[in-house]
Amino acid sequence: MHKSIIELNGNDLSIVDLVAVARDHKIVDITDEAKERINQAAKIVQDILNEKRMVYGVTTGFGYLQNTAVSPLDAEKLQKNLVLSHSAGVGSEFSQEVVRGMMVLQVNKFARGHSGIRLKLVSLLMDFLNKNIIPVVPSRGSLGASGDLAPLAHLALVLIGKGFANYGGMRMTGLQALDKASLSPIKLIAKEGLALLNGTQAMTSIAAIAVVDAEYLVKIANLAASMSMEVHQANIDALNPLIHEARPHKGQIQTAKSIREYLKGSKRTRQSIAYQDSYSLRCVPTVHGATLDTIRFVKNVVNTEINSSTDNPLIFSPDNILSGGNFHGQPIALVMDFLGISIAELGNISERRIERLLNPTLSGLPAFLTLRSGVNSGYMIAQYTAASLVSENKHLAFPASIDSIPVSANQEDHVSMGTIAAIQARKIIKNVQYVLAIELLCASQAIDLAGIQDQVAPKSLGVYQTIRKVVPTLSDDRELSPEINRCVELIKNRKL
Repeated sequence: MHKSIIELNGNDLSIVDLVAVARDHKIVDITDEAKERINQAAKIVQDILNEKRMVYGVTTGFGYLQNTAVSPLDAEKLQKNLVLSHSAGVGSEFSQEVVRGMMVLQVNKFARGHSGIRLKLVSLLMDFLNKNIIPVVPSRGSLGASGDLAPLAHLALVLIGKGFANYGGMRMTGLQALDKASLSPIKLIAKEGLALLNGTQAMTSIAAIAVVDAEYLVKIANLAASMSMEVHQANIDALNPLIHEARPHKGQIQTAKSIREYLKGSKRTRQSIAYQDSYSLRCVPTVHGATLDTIRFVKNVVNTEINSSTDNPLIFSPDNILSGGNFHGQPIALVMDFLGISIAELGNISERRIERLLNPTLSGLPAFLTLRSGVNSGYMIAQYTAASLVSENKHLAFPASIDSIPVSANQEDHVSMGTIAAIQARKIIKNVQYVLAIELLCASQAIDLAGIQDQVAPKSLGVYQTIRKVVPTLSDDRELSPEINRCVELIKNRKL
């Protein structure tokens, strides 16, 4: 059960709690210690202004203009102009859960006390979350180098009464959203615009949501594989713990154990020293297990990132203000590419199991799982859809992180493309949800045609019955698209 209030201190936000705020609209607050840290750093910035010290991003320009001094009188205009000029994103909008994730990550970053912004600004961000004001943020435009500059600029626009937002189920201007929520726009002072724009919050929000969905998708893949195994009367010797302990990858061992549990009580499996199943059945623990191990690795990196200071410069004390590269998205870029590749493999092997279910030579069942083949095409084209999706995934899995385009007059001469990597990984996850939905539908149809409802494991029967509540047995051809979508909704809503 999630906590009713997620209290942030900058150090121990979990992926689960982040997604609870992003998806389930949990209330957020920050600890008293975090408030104190924020106030101390804000005072340091104010002292810099009073002393007219030359500090990057506070009394200077940005990027290539780092050596251009800016007077304290122009500091407010500088920060506003930074937000306006960087709001150059294009394309489809990020989902509301991604934008909410971005905001909670911003608050958690500021709670660490290294950003030098006022508590007033952090409180306004929390008001956005708690009142569900969702800035409209275009999804294209970030290089993931100085962080997610363009997406975060669009988020910041609404804080200053510009841009657009969704509030109360309606799209409106940022100023209208603030007014309807009884809030006032904020005037940014020194360092605040830069702190809002520097960071990896867009790519990390997508990454955290992707990790949660990927973990669940492995469970669905195991369920689908178990049902396919029962249809094919698979040799369960391949699941023997001795085999997997002899190659002790944790994910492989855990996957074999999970599938043994799923198959408990089944009358449709066999044990044979002389018979070996195809790799798409026999090697499920190895393939699915490797994906599970990948997700664990990715999760550790994302956990670190969500509790990190990723803006620049960072304020540690009045005499220790340091510029570095914490905003560079390389850690997230690499693991999102890795995650996408690993989830694409779940789709690849699932599509091969779909083929086996539809192929009468391999399944012993009617071709394409229809009793009147020729007149009916059955699930023939559902496999085409799965094949199309896994082919698309192969292109999406090409690593974004290996690309780099220098910008800002070659000041930012290496970029991560981390947000592209995260977007691609999330697309792959959505595609694989469809592929697994198709496998589940085909396995359920195969159970019907084989007349084995009373022979499959209780777990498989439960999944079969849940699917049959929304998708009836296919007797004659009908539109499959709505039925695939209904099965995907079961996956998304965790009904299986």
